[in-house]
Amino acid sequence: MVNFKDKNMPAVIDKALDFIGGMNTSASTPHPMDESTAKGMLKYLKELGVPASAADVTARGIQDGWDTGFTKKVAGWADKIQSGDRVVIKNPEYFSSYMQEELRALV
Repeated sequence: MVNFKDKNMPAVIDKALDFIGGMNTSASTPHPMDESTAKGMLKYLKELGVPASAADVTARGIQDGWDTGFTKKVAGWADKIQSGDRVVIKNPEYFSSYMQEELRALV
């Protein structure tokens, strides 16, 4: 398998997309737990000063073979969060402190 990792992408965004890639990306609509986790992660990236763009998400989705609907949903959230629009996270507890620590360590 070829390693398609983008050398220009900040490591923290790459790691967040790895976490998202561990979800059920073959479904067109993310599971509610995955939705809350992904939104929490994207919001946290912005708080860290390294927001993921819709283009970052879309590129990873295409590269890793995520379902098109899943990729569009997550990219849409990334776009909304990056632009400062409000995104509702129904279950913020699903974005674990472990994930936060892993991401914070890469900034």
